Amino acid sequence: MRTMEPVSEEGGSLDPRVLVLLDKDEITDAIHRVARGTDRLDRELIMSGYHPDGFDDHNHFRGGPVEFADWVLEMLSRFDYTQHLLGQCRIEVDGDEAFAETYCNAHHVILPTESSTGTDLRLGLRYVDRFERRDGGLWLIATRICAFEWNYTLTLQPGIDYADDFTVGRRDLSDITYTRSGLSGPRPEPRKL
Repeated sequence: MRTMEPVSEEGGSLDPRVLVLLDKDEITDAIHRVARGTDRLDRELIMSGYHPDGFDDHNHFRGGPVEFADWVLEMLSRFDYTQHLLGQCRIEVDGDEAFAETYCNAHHVILPTESSTGTDLRLGLRYVDRFERRDGGLWLIATRICAFEWNYTLTLQPGIDYADDFTVGRRDLSDITYTRSGLSGPRPEPRKL
């Protein structure tokens, strides 16, 4: 968060181009938090990317960040996994307002079982955002509109089973990105399967 203008080591103001890079990095982080929160079904993380009075237009849903986060958890919890893979992102900073366009390929997976095939609903879309930095605080989404490009559904057959000691992603706070389990301390024995 930039609450005051950064200064260089020499005590002078930073090059304006560097300030724009810092702004763009903070904006990108907000975009990433919302996508990660969506895939991990983390209500607080989703809301952290928006101003409290922000607005999200996902077409099927239109409303504020609290209602949006609740809608995401309700709608996406029916899937076994989702992944919102973010692509190129174009950000234009204009003072304390910025506009961003971020490409997204989204997967919504229901895993196959012994008795039924699974599905992967794939969506191509762009997040078109207006960001604001208010009172020197964080860059957050003021308005988001989803522009949908394409969609299709694939039928999935059962894949390989993971061994009991495989790290498998979770859609809650037990996911490795929250627990960081195994990232520090002793490592497991080397192996090749």
